[in-house]
Amino acid sequence: MVLVAACAGLSPPPQATPEPGAVSALDRLSPNRCNGAVASSLAGVRIPVSDVRYLAYGLYRNIPGDIVGYDAWVGLNSQPGAVVVQLDEYCAPRQIYAREGARLPGAR
Repeated sequence: MVLVAACAGLSPPPQATPEPGAVSALDRLSPNRCNGAVASSLAGVRIPVSDVRYLAYGLYRNIPGDIVGYDAWVGLNSQPGAVVVQLDEYCAPRQIYAREGARLPGAR
């Protein structure tokens, strides 16, 4: 599994201290224990929480039904689509990427 991740070029997103009130703002949109990690990931790519329009979580389960990961879909006021923060079952960020027309700040 590590080899697959290495070959796919996956690396955890940059993390930064979230701006004051960021986790509370995300909690109001979608309460989830991973909101702190999502706030740190957004801060790491310089997306202000004031630009977040919506937050929705998808989750992955294994065959017994245990949660094995999350996708946090973050819609932004400033652009279409969403930024997705992929997290493991412990809320550790795996990667961040843009979908459906969104772009990460600094992306070409």
